[in-house]
Amino acid sequence: MDYPGTLTQLIAPDLALGWQSGTDLTFTMRPISESAQKERTWNGKIVGLGSPEFRLYSYRITSGAGEYRMPALSRMWPDTVFSIVPPLPLGDVIPTGFQSRTLERTPYAPSVRCLTLGFEDVPFTLNGDVVTLSSPAAAPVRIYYQPILEVVVTEPWEATLREQAADVSWSLTCEEVGGTL
Repeated sequence: MDYPGTLTQLIAPDLALGWQSGTDLTFTMRPISESAQKERTWNGKIVGLGSPEFRLYSYRITSGAGEYRMPALSRMWPDTVFSIVPPLPLGDVIPTGFQSRTLERTPYAPSVRCLTLGFEDVPFTLNGDVVTLSSPAAAPVRIYYQPILEVVVTEPWEATLREQAADVSWSLTCEEVGGTL
């Protein structure tokens, strides 16, 4: 846990999660809608025209039961940029016969795991975004890691209070920040 009293593994200092917040969060991740641009040829074959620069993720964070305090949402206006390490890991693979893989996102180092298909740990080293095994993979090796992301708020957040139950619920939608322009 990153913050005292919270049960989430989400790392997001700007949300100031703490005691009585982040108790049962739900994370929904998906590629942004603009990541898929496709056309069909004269005989119906799909041709992908999407640009790699648009391969970005959208995240929706929603509170669950037992939430009594809302995080610091008052400054999370649309277009606000902040950093997160979501607990929902990304997956990758080192194919049979290969020894290393460059991850597509910068990993939060303590979260990186390399596993056999039988879910046994495989020793590895991490240098920046590159995962390297001590020898070439005898079978596919799965990699799981939590990415360090810079995100931008894309929709107004939402918060609800059930007064008698002292129950708070909230949601925040954001997506990865794209290129440098």
